[in-house]
Amino acid sequence: MVKKIGSVLLFLLFMSQTVYADFDIQKSIDKAKPGATITIPAGQYEGNFVLTKKITLRGEQGTELVALGDEPVLRIDSAATVTIENMTLSGNKQAIVASGVDGLELRYLNIKDIHTGVHIQRSKNVHIQHIEVAGNKEHYSKKGNGLAIFKSEDVVVEDTNIKDVQDGIYVEEVENILIQNNKISNSRYGTHFMYSSNAQAFHNTYQNNVTGLMIMMTSDISIKSNHLANHNGLNSYGMLFYDVQQAVVELNTIMNNRTGVALQKSTGVQIANNDFRMNQTALEGMKVDGTSMVTNNIFTGNIMTARSDQQGFLLANNYYDDYSGIDLENDGIGDVPYVAVSSFGQWMVRQPVYQYFVASPSVVLLTSLDQQINKTEKTVLVDVAPKLKIKQITKNNEINLKQLLMGLLIVIASMWFWKRGMME
Repeated sequence: MVKKIGSVLLFLLFMSQTVYADFDIQKSIDKAKPGATITIPAGQYEGNFVLTKKITLRGEQGTELVALGDEPVLRIDSAATVTIENMTLSGNKQAIVASGVDGLELRYLNIKDIHTGVHIQRSKNVHIQHIEVAGNKEHYSKKGNGLAIFKSEDVVVEDTNIKDVQDGIYVEEVENILIQNNKISNSRYGTHFMYSSNAQAFHNTYQNNVTGLMIMMTSDISIKSNHLANHNGLNSYGMLFYDVQQAVVELNTIMNNRTGVALQKSTGVQIANNDFRMNQTALEGMKVDGTSMVTNNIFTGNIMTARSDQQGFLLANNYYDDYSGIDLENDGIGDVPYVAVSSFGQWMVRQPVYQYFVASPSVVLLTSLDQQINKTEKTVLVDVAPKLKIKQITKNNEINLKQLLMGLLIVIASMWFWKRGMME
């Protein structure tokens, strides 16, 4: 009996050990001619692998590379046209570090149990797609970034899924970058731009981060068709622009955030055709220049539409669900201006902690008084031509009427066939 128990324990101990495959990856890389493709058989491989030539490294289904110690799993130095695809990477510190690469393709990679996913610097013509990165559950200060790109140009990051990291995609001193169709959640910043230019962020989903998009000291950036939701910490934002020049924010859905979009010390920011829903504060502005405009947006269910310092920013042709004006000319435009000035909102800009009282009875009363007293306000947070959406509402009613008539016809026809069947 004792021998049987001992045999079982030895078997379990043996099975619990990681068994690494014996294919020599580094030897294959060193022997390969430039332009070669190396296929790594399925299995686990422990080591720190270095690429310095034009090469494709492709894993079979079930290939996993595990870093040895604190060095990265893969290091790519001063190479051209390198492709890494179809494998799992794990380890202590970094999965991939690439420096001085011209033509880097990373695709279909699963990065797990690691501090930093991918670190790229001084590279160009980079294409990253279909990457999964899952960080740890520790505090943000103890995490690394999902993807970090420094001093590079001509970069595309698309179709990635990143969660539980410090910054999902960190971009610093990058020229010409497109970030699209990514999902980033449960991180500090979803995407963080610093000192970059000619940047685009399209069709991304940012949820449950501290802040969805953090954009700082960046110029010529376009933010379109993104979904930003559930950024609800004390200092959380759907988007925050700080010292940004020339930006377009268009066709985004911005909902259930502590602050939807905040502008600080920025110039030439165009916010148009966005859907602001159920945010505590939809818009915030501090030291915003006169060329920044907020036009043709929809504001519904927000506790506060806008707050700003005394400088404010320009509102034009937006729809506000709390607008109480009328439309005597029946042109879909309110006959009196919409005034978003709020004394409490200006206090919140100076003391963010006041936002905890935003829905209190006294603040609601103060906001109501502001709206009455500030009817003559002409410059700060005033929309002189607010939309009433009469045409859209009429169209929806017409659609509903058609649906009702169709439903009645179906019911009448069903009753007729049923009655005919009973008579037979």
